[in-house]
Amino acid sequence: MVRFKKRYLVVEVVPERREGFRWAGLQAAVVSAIKKIHGDFGVAATTPGFSVRYHNKGTLVAFISVGRGAHRLVASALPFITQVGEQPATVRSLHIAASMRHGFIFLQKYHEKKLKEMEESLSPAEMQRWQQAKQAALI
Repeated sequence: MVRFKKRYLVVEVVPERREGFRWAGLQAAVVSAIKKIHGDFGVAATTPGFSVRYHNKGTLVAFISVGRGAHRLVASALPFITQVGEQPATVRSLHIAASMRHGFIFLQKYHEKKLKEMEESLSPAEMQRWQQAKQAALI
């Protein structure tokens, strides 16, 4: 028996309003976009192994699991998502990983990079408060 290989798409969901955002419609929104772009063939090709495996409310990041090969169809349909559930939102593809572990490794580096960018944009007074908050969190 042959192993079913998967790919994990690390995506960032950017809703218009963050409060009241519900993750329940993400999978349906992706399937709808695939059907709109690739038709019945796309839906049939991506259905085996397709699911939303992980989502984080704080960072608005989700992992979408799909079979290898069909991940290209899913990735090409993501920019066409305009609503998740009933709320207007966009979905940005950040990374394609072969395992969830490698997806989380990428995510850690991505967040560290974003944090450094944010720190560079702070004024000196804000930077001092930020450093104090980081020290307090480490204690």
